[in-house]
Amino acid sequence: MKHSLTIPALLAAGLCLAAGCGSKNKVDLSSSHTTAAETMAETTEAAPPTVEETEPAADSSRPASGLSTSVETYSSGDISIQYPVVANLNNSETEDAVNALLKSNAISIIKAQGLDETSDRLEIQCEILSADRNRLTAVYKGELSAGGAAHPVSIFYTNTVDMGKAADIGFSTYADPHTMAGYVMSDACEFTGLDAETEQAVKEYKATQTIDSYTKLFQKADFPLKGTSFPESFSYEDKGAIYFSIPVPHALGDYAIVEFTPETK
Repeated sequence: MKHSLTIPALLAAGLCLAAGCGSKNKVDLSSSHTTAAETMAETTEAAPPTVEETEPAADSSRPASGLSTSVETYSSGDISIQYPVVANLNNSETEDAVNALLKSNAISIIKAQGLDETSDRLEIQCEILSADRNRLTAVYKGELSAGGAAHPVSIFYTNTVDMGKAADIGFSTYADPHTMAGYVMSDACEFTGLDAETEQAVKEYKATQTIDSYTKLFQKADFPLKGTSFPESFSYEDKGAIYFSIPVPHALGDYAIVEFTPETK
C-alpha cells in the first residue's frame, strides 16, 4: 500500500499541484517548447469506504449569476474529505454531472492510495477559490497519517471543472509542461508560501532534478486520473497567475507550490 502522496512517493514521503481558473488559452511562452525550456533552465485497487455522511457547510452564494456553492463532507471511519457542491446551474442534468465529478475527484485519493478507513487517518479541507457558470476551482489541503507510518504526510491537490461540459481542466490548458519544467529548473523560479530558509532548501533540492523529470510530472498532473494512479502534481490558475505543485522531501514539507505569472516572465 502506497502511503506517500504528491502525494509522489510523497517523495521520502512527498506530494502534489492543481487545476486552474481564469484564462482559456495556453500561455504562449515560446515558438519552440524545447528551446524555451532549455533557455529558462540555462538562466540558471483497494475497495472504497462503505460508510458515508454528508455535512453541509456554509453556503457561498453569488447573486450576480444566481450560482451558489457550498462545501460538504464525505466521512468514513477516520477519513474525512470536504468537497464542493454547486446549485442553480439552470440545467439540472449538467448540475448533477458537475457535482458527481467534483465529489468523485475529491474522494478518489482513497482508492488511488489504497487507504483503509479503519487504520489510516485522512483529513482534507476544501477551499473554493472561484466559481461561476464557466469554471469552478477548488483547492484541497490536509494530512494523512497512514497506519504504521513514522509520521503524517501533508496532502495537496486541486480540481478545476468546466461547468458547461462537466469536465476536468488541467495543466496543459494554461501552460506547456516542458516549458514550465524549464521555468522550475531556472533561477527565475518563484515559490509561494515558504519561509526563506525552506525556500532556499527547496531550490537546492529542485536543482538536483531534471527538465525531463518535471516535464513528465506535469504531463500527468491534475484530474482526470491517468489509470489508477493519483497525480503527483496539481495546478490551478488564479487572478492571471499559474500555480502548480512539485514533490519535495518530507523534511521540506512534502510539496512546494511554484508560482508563474505570464505577463512578468
